[in-house]
Amino acid sequence: MQNGQIDVKAEANDFAAEIGGVDLAAGFSEETFRAIRGAITRHKVLVFRDQHLDDDAHLAFAERFGPLEGHINTATRHDRLPKIQVFQNVDQAGEPTGVHPERGTLVWHTDKSYVARPSLFTILRSPSVAKTGGETLFADMARAYGALAGPAVQRLDGLRAVHDWKRSREKSDERPATAAEIAAAPPVDHPLVRTHPDTGARTLYMGNHASHILDMDRAEGEALLADLERHATQDKFIYRHRWRDNDVLLWDNRCTMHCVMPYDAAKERRIVRRAVVQGDPPG
Repeated sequence: MQNGQIDVKAEANDFAAEIGGVDLAAGFSEETFRAIRGAITRHKVLVFRDQHLDDDAHLAFAERFGPLEGHINTATRHDRLPKIQVFQNVDQAGEPTGVHPERGTLVWHTDKSYVARPSLFTILRSPSVAKTGGETLFADMARAYGALAGPAVQRLDGLRAVHDWKRSREKSDERPATAAEIAAAPPVDHPLVRTHPDTGARTLYMGNHASHILDMDRAEGEALLADLERHATQDKFIYRHRWRDNDVLLWDNRCTMHCVMPYDAAKERRIVRRAVVQGDPPG
């Protein structure tokens, strides 16, 4: 389908779409940008194939969407461009290290929900990806919420989840959060069901960064979050992205969760770069 200055090939149920007809590195018109914004609002995840961006072009594309933010984990920040985050499992010689960076990416989450103004959009590109495994799965949290039965919906009304960087790292068996990280990102609480400001859709808002439910018995709240995650990650709500070198993905964190599938980090090279657009407090 032609949409303004881009071609849009939608996946099943309109969740995710492949975008053609634009060279992100070359720059593009405001009309094309508006078409991309319209497409991300409708499809939640956009895929741009064969995009040969360098780090500066990646940064410039991301900045079209608004102010960018760095990451609480300073070790993954780009040396020259701190708003670009580097995830790679290769050493200085370019050989696989056997270690996947940031195990928290292997579990379901929505980016930076542990801060007061969580991520709006994430732009991830793949200079080099695993040839077997390493897919990224996305869950449509608006459709998942819409599939809940009446009593389940009523139970969620007014609930707030506590999102916590420290607890998130414990849950994903990562290195402990440092004192500086904890000070920079203390626990925050957000609505368990938020309203998407552009579409008005109600959407579940949770993931690995969500620790427990505010003012609820801890075990009961953790069980509720686990039940909702199982519901939201059923196959019918999932888009599975099979990476190619030089893909660029753009997704809306307000209405999706995502995770990386396992791959052999001792044999497969995986190098990705990320930029994150700052959002607003969930409402």
